[in-house]
Amino acid sequence: MQFRKPQICTLCNRDLKFKYKPDKSWNISGYLCSDCHMKTAKEFFIKQQKEEEQLSKKQNKCFMCHKIIDEEKKKKARWQWGLESDVFLCEKCYDQKELEYQTKVNFCVKCGKKIGFIRYNPKPQWKIDGQLCRKCWDTIKASNN
Repeated sequence: MQFRKPQICTLCNRDLKFKYKPDKSWNISGYLCSDCHMKTAKEFFIKQQKEEEQLSKKQNKCFMCHKIIDEEKKKKARWQWGLESDVFLCEKCYDQKELEYQTKVNFCVKCGKKIGFIRYNPKPQWKIDGQLCRKCWDTIKASNN
């Protein structure tokens, strides 16, 4: 007849009637009694809530100027700007970034002339970021040939 080896709680060394397996994120090996399991779970959840609060405070900062933004005044960055998807900006920085983007799209990068209906995109090997007017596109193409 084999006897079962008595198991004890990893934290408080009490004999276990019922054993509770700790979560992997708690970094505890072995089994816990009900009291230690409840206490550890509570501590873990409180710690997790604090981390979430810190993360939400971090998300209330402007990505560009790092000022704290009111919840109703924060604006999400547009995907066209090439920023990360979870970035928020204050109104001032949002307007500034929008103006930069509109300038980049609607005006020639070389001469600053307003671009009409037909737009010319620079070739990748030219390494120019923005739009070109026909005159500047022709000039750059002629100089690179």
